[in-house]
Amino acid sequence: MTLLSQDLSRERIPATVPEDLAARVRALRRARRDAQTRASRVRRVLLAPTARTDRTEGHSRPAR
Repeated sequence: MTLLSQDLSRERIPATVPEDLAARVRALRRARRDAQTRASRVRRVLLAPTARTDRTEGHSRPAR
């Protein structure tokens, strides 16, 4: 369950905040959201199951 305080995109910036500060807050929220998305994708790739292959397949071993 996502709490309102955790979903930054739903939190409104008060009208009394100067526009330049509001723009910085929006940029920081977007950067945080993008970073969380990237981290989630990396985590998904790192935790994904890999196909098990025979290591000797396709490789020639030197004769003894």
